[in-house]
Amino acid sequence: MKKLVGILVVLLAISVAFSATVTLNPYLKGTLWGHVELDKNGLDTNLGFTLKGIGFGASADVDGLTFSLDIDLAGGAVTPNSFTVENDKAAASWFKAKSFAYDSGKGLNWFSYYGKTKGITFVLNLKELGLQVATQEPDLLGASDRIALRGAWDIFSFSAQTGLNALKWSGDIILEAALVPFKGLTIKGGVSASDLTGTPVFNYVVDVDYVLEVGLLTLNPYARYSDTLGQWVGLNVGYAIGVLAIDANVEYDIAANALGAWIQPVISKEGIGYAGVKFVYNYDFATPAQTMELGFLVKSLGWAAGPVSLDVFVGSGDFRTKDDAHKTGFGYKILTDVLADWTNISAYAEAGLSLEMGGFKPTIGASGGYYIKDSASALNVNLSFPVLDLITFRANVDILPAVDWSVGLYFSKTF
Repeated sequence: MKKLVGILVVLLAISVAFSATVTLNPYLKGTLWGHVELDKNGLDTNLGFTLKGIGFGASADVDGLTFSLDIDLAGGAVTPNSFTVENDKAAASWFKAKSFAYDSGKGLNWFSYYGKTKGITFVLNLKELGLQVATQEPDLLGASDRIALRGAWDIFSFSAQTGLNALKWSGDIILEAALVPFKGLTIKGGVSASDLTGTPVFNYVVDVDYVLEVGLLTLNPYARYSDTLGQWVGLNVGYAIGVLAIDANVEYDIAANALGAWIQPVISKEGIGYAGVKFVYNYDFATPAQTMELGFLVKSLGWAAGPVSLDVFVGSGDFRTKDDAHKTGFGYKILTDVLADWTNISAYAEAGLSLEMGGFKPTIGASGGYYIKDSASALNVNLSFPVLDLITFRANVDILPAVDWSVGLYFSKTF
C-alpha cells in the first residue's frame, strides 16, 4: 500500500508541477460466479471469484507530452506493467515483460524468425527518423541482456539485435529485414549468427511472397529457403464469383522432396446453406508413394424463422471435434478423409426456441450428433431463462451417450 500511495503522490506532483489533470482508470478483471445445482450426485452450492487482474491506468497531457502508466495490484504487490511518455517527435516506453518478437500479439513484433525471449524492456522511438532502439533484461535464467534497433520506412524495414554478458559482447547477432519493392511483392529474410568469437554458427531464412489479383482470380506464389526452418515453393489460388468460391494450393517441399496439393470448391449463401468438398493429394518422390484424401461438408447457414433456429451439419470427420469457442473442427472446416474410410462421416444438429412471454423469456435447446465410424452419439436437451436479470435458471438433460441431468441457478459476471 505504501508503494501505491507513493505512485499516486508522484502522479499528483506531476500534475501540480505542470498544471495538468491526471486521469486514473481503475480496472478489475475477473469473473464472479456462483451456483446452486442439483444433479444425480446430489446438491452442489458454490461461490467464487476468479481474479485475472486488478490495477489502474493513468494518463496526463502536459505541454505536448503524453504520460501513460499501467499498474498491476494483483497478489498484494504493486507492479508497474508499462509506462510511456511521448510527444509528436519521440516516445519512451518501459514494459515489465515484453518480447522483441510477435509473442501472440503482445510483443514489439520486430522479429519473426529468431530471438524471441521476453523480459523487462525499454523502447525509445524516434518518430521523425523512423528509428527505434530497445533494451531488454530477459526472463530466461542465464540469458544475455539484449540491445535491438528497428528502422521502418515506406518500402524497407530492418531489425537487428545482439547480447551482452557481464558488460561483454555475447558474440551473437540477429538481423531481419523486409522489402516491398512494389505492391503485392514482399521479400523477407533473417540471419542468426552465434558464437562469433569462437566457432561461428549461422542460420538463415528467406521468404518471398507475391499476391496478384486478376479480375476474380487471386494468385499467391510464395517460397522459402532456410537451413533449419524449411525449404519450399508453393502457390495459393483463389477464385470467387457469386455463391461459388474455389481455393487451391500446391506446394513442393524441397527438403523432403515431396509434393502436396489440395483444391476446395464451395457453394454458399447466407440464409440457405453451404456445400463444399476438399480433395488432397500428396506425393513423396523419395519413396516414391502417393496418398489421396477427400472430405466434404454440407451445412445450413442462418436457418431461422421467428423464435426458431436450426443448424444442421453433415460431413466427413468426427462431430465431437466441433469447437465453437475457437471456431475450428467439425462444422467450421472440411475435414478429411472418406477415401480411406467411408465411415468417417458425422451428422450433427442444433435447434433452439427463444420465447418472450411478458417478463418470462425461456430458451429451449436441443443438440445431437452421430459418428458412423465408431457409432458415437450424443443427444442433449436444455432449458434456460433469466431470473431477475441477474441469475439464470438452467436445466440440462443428456440422453446419449449416457443419461445425465442437472438443474440449478447460476450467476456469472465477468469484469
